[in-house]
Amino acid sequence: MRKALRASLTLLVLAAMTAASAPHVLGGGHNSLATITGTVRDSRGNAVAGAVISLLREGANEVVRQTRSSADGSFATRVAPGRYSLRAVAIGFNDALFTAVQVYPSDELIYRFNLEPSGQGRTAPERRRDRNDPRYRVRGAQARRSIFQMQEGENDQVAIGSEQEDAGYPEAVAVEAEAEQREMQARTTGVIETYVATSSATSSAPVTGVNFAVSRPVSRTVDLVFAGQTGTGANAPQRLETLARVRVNDEHSVSVSAGGMRINAANLRPSDGTLGQFSVRAVDEWVVRDSVVIVVGLDYSKFVGISGAHAISPRLGVQYDANARTRVKAAYAPGGGNINLQSLANFEDSQIAFNQPVTQPVALVDGRAVMERSRRLEFGIERVLDDESTIEATGFFDMTSGRGVGLLSMPLNALNGAGGDALLNVANQQGNARGLRVVYSRHITRILNASAGYSFGRGQKLSSNGLRNPAEVFSNGFFQTAALQLGADLPTGTRIHTVFRFSPRATIFAIDPFAGRLAVYDPSLSILITQELPTFGLPVRAEAVIDARNLLDTTANADDGEKVLFVNSARRSLRGGISVRF
Repeated sequence: MRKALRASLTLLVLAAMTAASAPHVLGGGHNSLATITGTVRDSRGNAVAGAVISLLREGANEVVRQTRSSADGSFATRVAPGRYSLRAVAIGFNDALFTAVQVYPSDELIYRFNLEPSGQGRTAPERRRDRNDPRYRVRGAQARRSIFQMQEGENDQVAIGSEQEDAGYPEAVAVEAEAEQREMQARTTGVIETYVATSSATSSAPVTGVNFAVSRPVSRTVDLVFAGQTGTGANAPQRLETLARVRVNDEHSVSVSAGGMRINAANLRPSDGTLGQFSVRAVDEWVVRDSVVIVVGLDYSKFVGISGAHAISPRLGVQYDANARTRVKAAYAPGGGNINLQSLANFEDSQIAFNQPVTQPVALVDGRAVMERSRRLEFGIERVLDDESTIEATGFFDMTSGRGVGLLSMPLNALNGAGGDALLNVANQQGNARGLRVVYSRHITRILNASAGYSFGRGQKLSSNGLRNPAEVFSNGFFQTAALQLGADLPTGTRIHTVFRFSPRATIFAIDPFAGRLAVYDPSLSILITQELPTFGLPVRAEAVIDARNLLDTTANADDGEKVLFVNSARRSLRGGISVRF
């Protein structure tokens, strides 16, 4: 009897203790919430106001809580215990993400975000040109990222409902976060670049020009981008382009772009008439599962003016993230890339390329211009070695036809000052290159970063037989190319970017290790310097630009003892201007 009484008293005491502590241990109790505080800074240590700080449920990629940084860059929020990812998003900067944030009851956690300006080539993906190439742009699948034309930075939808309520947040707070997200999506952003450029080519005159691009969300699922180039001078690019991107759902997006441009052809005379090009591109991307992205698309180009040639190029790509550090990819797509790239305008969901003011030869058959057709098949693997370094290896096979290559033939004594007639021949060249390229990138310090690349394989080179038989202008041969890239981001707002490329034997249809593109290749040294400018309180970012390219000013050549054959490739050039982003 006494044992039973003791057992009953023990049960009563335990029940009372449980009831007294229940308000503190139940999931909805406010005393169990943790506090997360911190600051958002830019790469120079200045406060970033208005940055959106999102707390995402790990593995579900859904927003649980959002807040904004104040004028001094600080933020604070409360959250229920769990495992999350913490993301900071600000206009004009690349996203920053802390993963695997473990939160325990009553924790007080502090995080600092250091945001890098977007489009400056200072983040790990931006340092590797292949990821930013519109032909084959790769992003991590965990954030619904893409392969070809799509950019990272999909807008996450703010979940409203039971999850916020269970965490102790009223529905009004979630609605306010959604309103802030909608306001951010509705902003118009853009870039305007003015410049003056000159080249050492004898046929080139100074060019003044303007590049512009404006991105405008028309709804929560549709974005439009309008871009163009214009200027004065015979070689100034004249181009207009419109791009529309539609987010069908969280796993599916479609983009369509259309544009027209005037072609500055070195081998066409004014009496021949004008030559332009109209292009359309459609890309469909979807996330099959968390680690697999598939992209299909189609490119169509047509000459207008003195030629009606056209070309259709399919796109197919697949990307698989084996884990958080390893990615495997494969693609069949138009090759070549943009070898005359001047600059890039990066927006949240798209990227616009601006061309240099240069002339290029067009392939002619029976006096009529033909459209270049290029294809690339490649397989690659990427590996994040640590927080500071990455490595990438890609096997490739490139094919091209209808390519114009300007060839300049003259007597050897013309190089010694004696007279000689120069003859510019442009043929319908067929070419290919295949091999392997490897790129290693590393952040050395907070200021310095570097990349080293090497590519080798079978390509084509100039042959002296071409001086006697135009059908034998090129011969097959082994090529190897090395490249070194150094970058410095100084606290004064000055950025220096230097690239040196060298091939022991200059080749045609070789592969650039960084850009991964098939191009007429010369040893080259290029230096890009940008300096941030004061904005006097205006909501813009401005910088001065000095861009010097091909400072070695060398070209591929071959001779037979009497005549020498040169490739009429890009010469030494200098561009200076002002870029304003808003």
